[in-house]
This record gives sequence, structure tokens and C-alpha cells, in this order.
Amino acid sequence: MAEDDNMEFLDKSQKETGMPTDHTATYYGVALGLSVLPVFLFYTVYKLEDIGVVYLIVTTISTFLLKIAYQKVMEREYHRLWAFRKQDSANAHKKYGMSKTDYENRRKEITSYESLMFSLFRNNLTYVMFFLFFAFYAFKDINQEFAYAVSVGASSVLVWKFSGWL
Repeated sequence: MAEDDNMEFLDKSQKETGMPTDHTATYYGVALGLSVLPVFLFYTVYKLEDIGVVYLIVTTISTFLLKIAYQKVMEREYHRLWAFRKQDSANAHKKYGMSKTDYENRRKEITSYESLMFSLFRNNLTYVMFFLFFAFYAFKDINQEFAYAVSVGASSVLVWKFSGWL
């Protein structure tokens, strides 16, 4: 019952603020691309060719966690930016020769795009930094199969956790 209330609140919140919900394909595409890069590194450089199942499982989990992180940061950033932009002057649409509704819709699109780009930049940078630290410093002396799984897994989990804090 509480889960239904949460979903209703989110739907109502998205309708009130105009928060776009159509970036899921972008989230999954970027997250999958970023999750596959360590596979390429470990497959080509370390010649770990016989752990395909591990690659698949870790990449899938990493992709899902990164997608959630992207979405959380984007939503928070969108609402933060939109709160500042709502305070603009009431007649700003006249300066651009637009109707008030067209001007508001355009501002929502721009805010959505800015928050999406910020989310992708912040989470990707955090993921890469964590991965490089774990793969080449913290776990450099252990078994490479284990190092791959822990480096990618820990990086994804940390990005996911930090997406709600920062």
C-alpha cells in the first residue's frame, strides 16, 4: 500500500514540475557503454577470455545501478535548477517573442537537458575514478578475475550510493 502511495506522489510530482520521464533509454545506453569498457580492458589487456558469465552478470548489475544513479541525480538536479528558474521575472517570455506557455515548456526542456548532462558527467566521472583506483591500485595484487568483479561491482555500488548523498 505504501508503495502505491509513493508511485502516486512521484506521478503527481512529475506532472506538476514537468519533469521529463523519457530518458530511460539514454540512461541504459550510457550505463551499458560505461559498464562494457572494463570488460574490454580485462578481456584484451589481461587476456581474461574464459569468464564470460562473470562479465555478463557484473555488467548487467553495473548497468542497472548506474541507471538508477543517473536518474536520481538528474531528478534532484532538475528540481534544484527549476526552483531557481521559477523565480525569474514574469515578463521574460516577451523578451524572446514567445508565449508564456511556449517559454515555460522551452525552459523545462533546457533544464531537463542540463540536468541530464550534469548527471551523466558526474556519475561517469565518479565511476571511472573509482574503477581506476580499485582495478589498478587497491586490487592490483590479487587474482584478475576477482579484481574485475570487485572493481566494477564496488565502483557501481559506490556511484549508486553517492548519487543519493551528493
